[in-house]
Amino acid sequence: MRIRGERRAQFIINILLCAIVILFIDLIIYSIIVHESQDVYETSAGEIMNNMTGDKGKFSLSVEESVKLHSNNEFAFIIDKEGKTVWSENLPDDLKNRQYTLQDVAKFSRYYLEDYPVHTYVVDDGGLLIIGKLNSKIWKYTLEYDVNNLLLFVKITPLVLVVNIILLIFISLKLYKSKQRRREEERVEWIAGVSHDIRTPLAIILGNAQMILNESSDDRIKNKAEIIDKQGVRIRALVENLNLSSKLDFGTGRFIKKQVQMSVFIRKILTNIINTLDEDTVSKFEFDLNIEEGLQGKTFLINEELVERAIINLINNSMKYNEEGCTISINLNENNKNTVLEIKDNGQGVNRDFLQKINKKSYAFEKSMGNHGLGLKIVKKVAGYHRWKIEFLENDEGGFSCRMQW
Repeated sequence: MRIRGERRAQFIINILLCAIVILFIDLIIYSIIVHESQDVYETSAGEIMNNMTGDKGKFSLSVEESVKLHSNNEFAFIIDKEGKTVWSENLPDDLKNRQYTLQDVAKFSRYYLEDYPVHTYVVDDGGLLIIGKLNSKIWKYTLEYDVNNLLLFVKITPLVLVVNIILLIFISLKLYKSKQRRREEERVEWIAGVSHDIRTPLAIILGNAQMILNESSDDRIKNKAEIIDKQGVRIRALVENLNLSSKLDFGTGRFIKKQVQMSVFIRKILTNIINTLDEDTVSKFEFDLNIEEGLQGKTFLINEELVERAIINLINNSMKYNEEGCTISINLNENNKNTVLEIKDNGQGVNRDFLQKINKKSYAFEKSMGNHGLGLKIVKKVAGYHRWKIEFLENDEGGFSCRMQW
């Protein structure tokens, strides 16, 4: 519980850090916008003075610059050291023929000139150049912003919020998936470790059981040794299936495909299975291998470990649920340019409800319940890994059949 709490706290801290980073990026974006739009006056003092001719109170502004002032809805004028207006352009009527005191200059330099926002500049002869806006779309306090820029902020803020939410969701999902991935890897490592730890004592148990079967003359002891041997083999198969299933589920295994002669491959698997069976089991089951002539020696791109496990699971399934014996058939043939591998038996079969259940696409990832659990799920996962079409059905003889097609 403590480790889980620490992980949850670390996850929350990561989300908060990401939120802080996104907020910092937002501030940078806003700062860039402010920097780009901080000059609310479109006509600069340098432009006016460079396009102005004359001196000693007789100034003349170029036509081009005058047109620009008018088009920008701005005005400009120059006052001398005594506060008299010595030149003006596009000046409002309520500002004409005025003389300004030092107090007036101090006020409009910081605030407004009769509700007109203005900027003040010192010119070479000691006078002042004042540039103002004719409209009232500028708020002039410590900072100055054009109303249009403020409207831009209002417009982009919802977009920024949406982008932030999307980024937070995306980052949260990435962090969650990363966390899940670590948990899955830890689970796979744990299963692999347990599987490895079980193999050694299990091998000793199976070895001693076989030794007792071969050397003991007491039938009662031999029967118990046979039970131990069968259950040990079953545990070994379960461990192998569990280890393989976790690798397939979480994608941590490296299952490399290569070209394999299926006819030789299947014969080898079947031979190994028969060689591991005792005489009593061999006498109960009959194995029938049928490979179409055209597929003899033909190669297919498969992963040997996975396909071998699928075939073994299907054969073991037929043997496990038909204890009285049956015929197990392995058929490899072509059907409408497709290759079909079918493993079936003529045993007691399964009910229709179970057939419907295992033929669902989601069955491989559902919780195992009752008989036919992990083994058939691995068969479906192996088929899915190879992109084969798989179907479980009741064959003509009433037994259980698995058909894989590619």
